[in-house]
Amino acid sequence: MAMDKELYWKLQNLENHPDAIPEARTRLMDLLDQTISEATTRPKGTIVDMPTYDRQHLRDFLSTAHKSSASRYEAYIKRRKAGGPREMFPTREYAQEWVKLAAVVKYVDGGWLGGVLDVGSGKNKGLGGQGGGKLERMVGKMAWQVISEEFGDGDLEKNHVYVYEQLLDQLHLGGKTEDGHTRPGYMRDFDGLAKDQGVPRCWTAAIAQQCIGLLASTRDFFPEAIGFNMAYESLPYHLLVTTRELRELKINDYYFALHVSIDNADSGHAALARLAVERYLEGVRERDGEAAMQYMWKRVQAGYTLAEGLPTTPSGPVNFEQIKREDDGSTRWRAVTSSKVVPAPTPIEDKVAALMIRKSEAAAKMHCPSRMTIKGQTIEQWLEPSTLTPEKALMFIRALGEKKPWVKAGDAAGSKLIKELEWGGRMFGAFSRAETELMREWIRKMADEEEEVVTAGAYREFVGEYKSQAGTQADSDSVFGKSLDELVLTDLSVNPDDIVRGWNVKDITGDDLETLFTRPIPATTASPRMDNLLPLWFLSTALLEHFPLSPTKFATPLGMTVLRLLRSQLGFGALHHEQDICAGIDDVKSEHEQGDMVGLWELGEKLHLAQGNGSRPMGDITNLSVQTEPALEAFCAELMELRTRPYANESVLLGLTLGFARALHGTGSMSSLLQDEDDRATLNRIVEEEQEAILDHVRRRRRESRRDDDSWTISFERGYERAVRAVQDHA
Repeated sequence: MAMDKELYWKLQNLENHPDAIPEARTRLMDLLDQTISEATTRPKGTIVDMPTYDRQHLRDFLSTAHKSSASRYEAYIKRRKAGGPREMFPTREYAQEWVKLAAVVKYVDGGWLGGVLDVGSGKNKGLGGQGGGKLERMVGKMAWQVISEEFGDGDLEKNHVYVYEQLLDQLHLGGKTEDGHTRPGYMRDFDGLAKDQGVPRCWTAAIAQQCIGLLASTRDFFPEAIGFNMAYESLPYHLLVTTRELRELKINDYYFALHVSIDNADSGHAALARLAVERYLEGVRERDGEAAMQYMWKRVQAGYTLAEGLPTTPSGPVNFEQIKREDDGSTRWRAVTSSKVVPAPTPIEDKVAALMIRKSEAAAKMHCPSRMTIKGQTIEQWLEPSTLTPEKALMFIRALGEKKPWVKAGDAAGSKLIKELEWGGRMFGAFSRAETELMREWIRKMADEEEEVVTAGAYREFVGEYKSQAGTQADSDSVFGKSLDELVLTDLSVNPDDIVRGWNVKDITGDDLETLFTRPIPATTASPRMDNLLPLWFLSTALLEHFPLSPTKFATPLGMTVLRLLRSQLGFGALHHEQDICAGIDDVKSEHEQGDMVGLWELGEKLHLAQGNGSRPMGDITNLSVQTEPALEAFCAELMELRTRPYANESVLLGLTLGFARALHGTGSMSSLLQDEDDRATLNRIVEEEQEAILDHVRRRRRESRRDDDSWTISFERGYERAVRAVQDHA
């Protein structure tokens, strides 16, 4: 957990920690191995029980899972109406602690698709497929719409991370900033817990989301990412119970209720996620053949299994049943053994678990003062007599067995638990001599019985290998690159300030930035040099794409400005008004009926084809050659470096974006090269939306800033002037 905490912090602050990228890949592969190994051991009822892809079978599988959650919730409601106790949160205090411990996962909400549309998306590296990645980009957009809505579509009040942060603030939970507000998730100790405290499974789930989001591009784990998305956007039973019981305890449940509605399987995220998978797999079949499609299906299954196999909450609901007492015939509620398969106990575990059940009545309420948690629950919660089933007792002692220094496998004398049972310990006399000896024997035997489960290689064995008809083998080396090269990696030896200061632009005044939005732009030539301008065009669509990789930093006014820009550039439209609601599946239906949703990238492809480049669409920025213009090549390299540190370079990146919008996207000479009137109208709309979003941000900063903003203003203007000059010099 300590290592996951460290990696979590690095990934939230990725621009300062490029070393986290190989760490993330290694951790993700470990988790894929673990979850696939567990699923293939007991495949019945899981997605891995579907050896080949079939659209109807997939829909039936997802429908069955949805109905199962709904049926379980119906049964829960009946139990509650019959007088049954709360099954998620026994007390308000428990609920508040749960909300606090769950924050680690909620603070990366949406992050599992963060890199699905990076500038390299469409690089169909693994299969060497044809089509330049057009399919991957279209599917990536469908999946990206999910995180756009998770992030609020540009409206901070609708951003899910922000909503959860407000909940923590209301409850005065988590770490605190100097002004008394909840610490955001990109800061150390944001949860207010020590390094060795928390719920390991929550940190693991959060890390899985961050890692797969970072590596979601088609250069790495694209099929796994959209499979993960399909699982994560389905409706879980625990979410329904959580929403009801928080509301019952008068704790704001809107974050959870929001996910019940927005993730619906008809028009919401569950439907979007499923359609993205279907269109991807069927597109691969059409483009690359049946074998390629089934290979990608395995990878989709692996991603789905990753999400399903890692619980995201500190604890789940405990079902109850009503039984009659034998002595007086009265009824009471008793916890029901979970249907989850738990490995059978060893003989010694059987004895220790039975001992815990016997002791639980005598120990009831005795551990209330203790705040120590084991796997997210206090001792009091674990040993509550009314809920302590044989299965739960077994789970408790196994969890206790992992709690160092209380239990050190094989070392009874060195275990704090045994010291507490002996003379001088706080539990002296609570256990008899024979019972204490049983506990010693249990700890000693742990060393003999501990068998490390070998899962390494389970993922690749499950996925297998694919050979194209041309004989190109998509082995592990070609599918999983060893780095994200220049598209993600930050070179910390390069000072971005030196890059910006080195730009030869006219004198920067630092005057009112609103003048830049109306300043006349010198006209480019009637026949622009597209070999020079297209690299700038495609790169301009990639300047802002690293911002969402840090979901908590993104849950800010700056992040919402960037999201509006990204939505507009991708062709979605810059939703940001209060009256706007999430589009859900509407845009997908439009795409399905009318063709690909057109954004700047697609318009750039059309400009590329209009120059007589045959039928080859652009699939990757690295396909463009700029070597004939050394100055342009150097400038593109600078842009690639600046974009890897978005929060450090926010002002210059926004200035560059405005400059390209006005001098490149918005010029009549470029628009006139588009043959379709609808395309010209789309380009004009995008340019207007880009300028509107940036102008709103500039005005907001001016209203809210209480500090000297000269450096931000100067960097913004420098970025703007450099973009304008680059277009003019190379047109």
